[in-house]
Order: sequence, then structure tokens, then C-alpha cells
Amino acid sequence: MPLLDSFVIWNNKGGVGKTTLTFHMATQYAKRHPDRNVLVIDLCPQANVSMALLGTEQKLPSLFSNGKTISSYLREATSFPTPFSSANPLNSQPFLTQVSVFNPQIPRNVKLLCGDMYLELVSRSLEHKRQADPNSWISITSCFRYFIEGCPPDRAGVATASPFARDWVVFIDTNPSFAAYTEMALVAAQKLIIPISADDFSREAFKAILDMVYGIAEVPDAWQVYRGSMFSWKAQQLKVRIPLIHLMINNRTTSYNLRAALAFREMGQQCIKALYDAYLKNPNIFVPKPFLFSPTPISFNSFVPQYFDVLQDFHTAGILPLHHGCLLEDLKPKVPLFSTQAPVNQHKLKSCQDNLKRLVERL
Repeated sequence: MPLLDSFVIWNNKGGVGKTTLTFHMATQYAKRHPDRNVLVIDLCPQANVSMALLGTEQKLPSLFSNGKTISSYLREATSFPTPFSSANPLNSQPFLTQVSVFNPQIPRNVKLLCGDMYLELVSRSLEHKRQADPNSWISITSCFRYFIEGCPPDRAGVATASPFARDWVVFIDTNPSFAAYTEMALVAAQKLIIPISADDFSREAFKAILDMVYGIAEVPDAWQVYRGSMFSWKAQQLKVRIPLIHLMINNRTTSYNLRAALAFREMGQQCIKALYDAYLKNPNIFVPKPFLFSPTPISFNSFVPQYFDVLQDFHTAGILPLHHGCLLEDLKPKVPLFSTQAPVNQHKLKSCQDNLKRLVERL
């Protein structure tokens, strides 16, 4: 059965807050929707979102030794001659961890496919395997989509059912590379959330995303020969689903009196213009929103509230929840941080909570 929703949080630029956003969005969504199950997939070799959710990195070795991490799943799932088919279905559930068992501060409806440092090692082997033939490329690249949605029908019409019911929402954390496991993360999700920082580099990074994921770029004729090895080209040729752009988030902006500082606003505007220009030329790569059914062209002012958001810099309030494995709203006025007590500005904390609430309502 199809999932309720799935999001991959990715930008090929580092330092834009992918892991922090994944942690806050997933835990807040779970808190606000206790009737739904939330799955976090940690597709970053640093496993930072796993450490944050579990409350400490010390719990990762025990999960790895018990075969409950992402590399264990990949190793077992790709050990078959023909991986991910109805002839050799692999149950996803044994690889999941209920986070609250290890960290009771996290809502009980959050489960984790824990990351580990061996993801880089395993993915290098998989990169070689998936180049063998088109079927191998499709099945390995789609392995995490199969993990959460089940395998598609085979030639006999037999499908592997999804182990997840309709009340599941999936958040996938990534790292800034464009490795094989990044491509797996993109294929696994229905919607793409792009965190940016307000600078020229984020604007250029977004242009790179358009090319790497969607194949949208002007490439000189002499370089067209290399397109055949790109993810965007293969995904289109082999009819592998890629996520649609759901939201760009100008993250960690500096604000004064609830307004973004001038430099952050102006830099953010340039990123919005690049996003809007991409929409005008290729609306099919964006998640359909209600206004898209209008027969007239969508104005810039109508477009922005649908596909763009701004989050102020959480500062201390953003760091401490990940350090202690707790929700933003559970921070005390003073929080232990190594050898000191870190004060938490309650006015800023309330503002951060309001920003996060607004963001989660847009998912």
C-alpha cells in the first residue's frame, strides 16, 4: 500500500542544516500526529541524525552488531543473485529501531533505520554491481523505495507488498555528496525538500540540483556524450521515479524584530528567483499545488508562499535538542552542556517553536 508521504531532505551544498531539519521536522511531526507512524532513514555515513535521535553515539555499535543498521540491510538485500524481487522478498521490519526504547524523550511513534559509518564502504561495492545491467541499476538504486513501499510486480505479475500501512510518513536524511546512496535516497522519496543558506553558493547549488536530479541544464555539444552516465539521464531512460520539489527552505537566517536581515533577504530572493524560473520552464518537476490548475500563468507572488519558506537561525535552541536527544519544546531555561549550564532564551525558543510548527504544517 502507498505511504501517506515521504520526504528526502537534500542539497549537494554542505552546512545548510539538513540533519538538524530532519531531526526537528520528524520529531515535531510525530508529536503533532500521534496517530501516524514516522520513519527516519539515515542515509548519511556520519549517522548524525541517528545519534541525535538515540541520544548518544554510544548506542550505534550495539545496533550495528545486531544487524539493525542501514549497511546491514543493504548487505543482506543485495546478496541475492537478483536483488529486490518478489522471488526473494526481504522484510523491512527487523532492521528498524523504535527510538523511544533507547531514548524515551522521543515520541513513541518514531522508528529509525539507523545509519552507520560502513554505508560508504557498502555503497562503493553497490556502485560496481549496479553498472552490470539496467535491471541491476534499477533494483539497487530503488532499494530504499522497495524498503518502504515493497517491490513492483515481476513478469508474472507478483508484487511484494509494502510492510508499512497508509499511516506512515518517512523522512530521509542525506549528506551533501552525490554518491550512490544519495541517488537511492532520492528515488526512495516522493517529495524533495531543499534547505539552503542565503548566499551565492546556494543559488549555484540549486542549479546543480536541477541538472543532477532532473537533467535540466544547457550543456555544450562536446559534453553531451557524458550525459549517459548521469543519474538524471538513467532515471528518465529507465523510468525510475524521482522526487518532485516540495519546498525550498532558507535556513538559519539572521533576523531582527522578526524580519530577516537585509543581506539574508536579498540572497534569499535570488534563490527564490532561480526556483521560480525553474518552475516556469519545468512545472512538471514540482509537487502539484492547488493553484496549479489555474489556466493562467502563476505569478511570482503566488508561487513563493507555496514553494518557499524561511527559518530563522535557532542558535542555542537548535543545537541543544540534538545534543540531548529531546524535542525543541522540552528544553529547560538552563540545559547541561558538558561542563557548563547553557541558558536558553525563552522568547527566542517560543519563536523557534512557532517557526517549526508552521513548517510542519506545510508538509
